[in-house]
Amino acid sequence: MEILQTTEAERIHAAVIARALADPKRLCVVERLAGGERSVSQLSREVGCQVPNMSQHLTVLRSAGLVASRREGSTVFYRLVDERILDAYRLLQQVAG
Repeated sequence: MEILQTTEAERIHAAVIARALADPKRLCVVERLAGGERSVSQLSREVGCQVPNMSQHLTVLRSAGLVASRREGSTVFYRLVDERILDAYRLLQQVAG
């Protein structure tokens, strides 16, 4: 097995991403966004979470660089920034068994 050589900054960023994915509701958001862009209210309904709580989850995911947003009028839409996020999630699922 190859030993990874990373910088402290890379390890910190990886830890931020891991913390962002360490919540079942946020993983559910990732699943929904795998199907394409969604508004905050759509995500709230689909995930089963109040809008203020959904906004907090999305803030964590955005801060980790996993999702991006755009505004259309008063509606904010979110999307995955990189499809490799889904690969990471699939790997987590496999390791979890």
